[in-house]
Amino acid sequence: MMHKKTIASLLAMMVLPATQVYAEDAIALKKTNKSNANQTDETAVSVELDSVVVLGKKEQVTTTDKGLAGSVDVITREELEYEHVTDTLELFSKTPGVVLSRYSQGIVNTEVSIRGFSGDGETPNAKVLVDGIPSNLFSGLSELDYLFPTNIQSAQVFKGTSDATTGLFATAGNYKIETRKDVGKQLQFGYGSFQTREMQGYYGEKQGNFTQNYAIGYRKGNGFRDHTVNEKIALSGRWQMDFEQSSLALSAKYGKYNSPEAPGFMSKQQARDDRRGVAPNALNDSGEKEFKHLSLHYDYFFNNDVDLSLKTYWQNFDRERSVRFIGSPGVENRQDDQTSTGLIAKLNWKINPQWSFETGYDIEHQEVSEFRQRLTTIRRDAEYDFTAQGVYAKVENTPLDWLRWNMAYRVDRLSSAPKNRFVNNGTTLVTTLLDDQTIVQPKFNVFANLSEQQTLFANAGRSFQTPTGTDLNTRGGTVPVDVAINDGWEIGLKSAWHTDLNTRFSYWQQKADDEFINIDGTRRLLGATRRQGVDASFDYKLNDAFSFWGNVSRVYAKIEESNAQNPEFRGNNIRSIPSYTASLGLQFVPNADWIARIHIDSQGDYYINESNRGGKYGGYTLTNANIDYKTSWGRVSLLANNIFDRYYEYVFDFNSNGSAGGVNFAPGAGRNFMLTATLDY
Repeated sequence: MMHKKTIASLLAMMVLPATQVYAEDAIALKKTNKSNANQTDETAVSVELDSVVVLGKKEQVTTTDKGLAGSVDVITREELEYEHVTDTLELFSKTPGVVLSRYSQGIVNTEVSIRGFSGDGETPNAKVLVDGIPSNLFSGLSELDYLFPTNIQSAQVFKGTSDATTGLFATAGNYKIETRKDVGKQLQFGYGSFQTREMQGYYGEKQGNFTQNYAIGYRKGNGFRDHTVNEKIALSGRWQMDFEQSSLALSAKYGKYNSPEAPGFMSKQQARDDRRGVAPNALNDSGEKEFKHLSLHYDYFFNNDVDLSLKTYWQNFDRERSVRFIGSPGVENRQDDQTSTGLIAKLNWKINPQWSFETGYDIEHQEVSEFRQRLTTIRRDAEYDFTAQGVYAKVENTPLDWLRWNMAYRVDRLSSAPKNRFVNNGTTLVTTLLDDQTIVQPKFNVFANLSEQQTLFANAGRSFQTPTGTDLNTRGGTVPVDVAINDGWEIGLKSAWHTDLNTRFSYWQQKADDEFINIDGTRRLLGATRRQGVDASFDYKLNDAFSFWGNVSRVYAKIEESNAQNPEFRGNNIRSIPSYTASLGLQFVPNADWIARIHIDSQGDYYINESNRGGKYGGYTLTNANIDYKTSWGRVSLLANNIFDRYYEYVFDFNSNGSAGGVNFAPGAGRNFMLTATLDY
């Protein structure tokens, strides 16, 4: 049990160095699966101090950020591999507070957002990392369609501002995907509604010091709505050599997503009359995107207490799309090409059982080309470079077996430079770009075990939101978009009431100055904003057959002081933020051969613009189910989505006044099924 201490003595112990006690012996070096440097040595604490919630088998979690005090949620392979989705981002639907924006726009189909930020348009709010490598487009949009569920080991979501390892795009947190690196062989075939065909495969082998991993995925279907055809393929390979004190791995990934047809946005009346229909303006909509990736991963272990990690990468995102929105005079051709190169370095030093130190550096360089043309008007033509560099240092201390804290400082520097003229809607713009912006961000996390069953956690930190694309430009001398500074904090309690019931509850706030949003290339300056909310989750094992899990997130997002250009927004709700999100799951295992799952997702309505005019939309409650049967050669699975065939929709306002011509509707998929056979050998 924890000894009672005064606040003064507690603070003293947190900031004064503890008596140095050097480890007499260390845990044996493990090159292929080194422990996370943020985790406290089990010999130094009697109770684990963290705020992580795992959905699925905990033994399938290979890496977890246990130094982050806040809403850290991990979905394991057990909960991912039975999902079958057209857009990989939909796999995050089970995590607390994650909002899915389902555009139904072909290759621009889905986006995820957290902590009261909108998934509309091109407004960055979270960093996406795959095996530690950034996977955001230059606009901040997330990209994961080069991965299939069979190739994913785990998916982690952190919501907050206290992670020192990420800077660019990590305004509200980050998503971290770990791909599979285990030994195994798996092949899966599926057929489902709307003539959907799917094949996934994984192969992992280790011979001596050499490990090789391969994954393949293919999916093609017609979609729920008319004029919808999606086809995607994903290939990846990883080759790793282990040495006496180090390891070196090469990773290659390729993905292609083709939508020769897209159903488009509809008017409200069209959506209500025929939710499976195609918008008349979208009959010529189509698109294609391609992803290429190469990266090197090097880990060196100086000894049991000091290790170095280096990652360097090259990747290309190429998109081409034809689209026509409601009221548009013609089809618009859009081409985006981005080549990203970068380096990520991290050094961990476990000084003694009480103290550890971590430092890191990352640089991301983007070469971007954007082009948009509608009829004879060039709506966008820009080529430019964008570079983000970040460095951080973090110290962590465990002065008592029931107390752990860490503090960090991160500094990011942003710069950009034009390669040619900037054209926007036929007008050549002044090419003065955002340059030499430096952002200092303190970070803090603390854990305290109130008892052997309860951990109090808190965090505080600063993050930033950077303009992207043509918003980097001064737009011909008008007021430029500034970097928006965000300050946030969170406090919560994680409890293990007994071996079968776990809960986590937290309250958080995040305030921003100079916030902006970008709606399909058109910026909206909001001003000073405040977001606050509560997150709650639980998991409960009733007996060997029944287990439950659930979560709910309530969000309030307001414009406190509006920008001078839009004074009418003051006091209003921020667009496209559902009042709540919630998920509930039930698993039934009658015997070793059968598993049945029910999963319910729900979210509240949201205002569709900053003026809060035009109504509230977007709420839904959807029920999905899955049943698995284990055979001698693998398993057979049946997945059912939206069992009760509920109508739901994504609603988007191109304007800020709710006028009929600017409000667009995209109905979601009705009841659908997928039958799969999986061979494990």
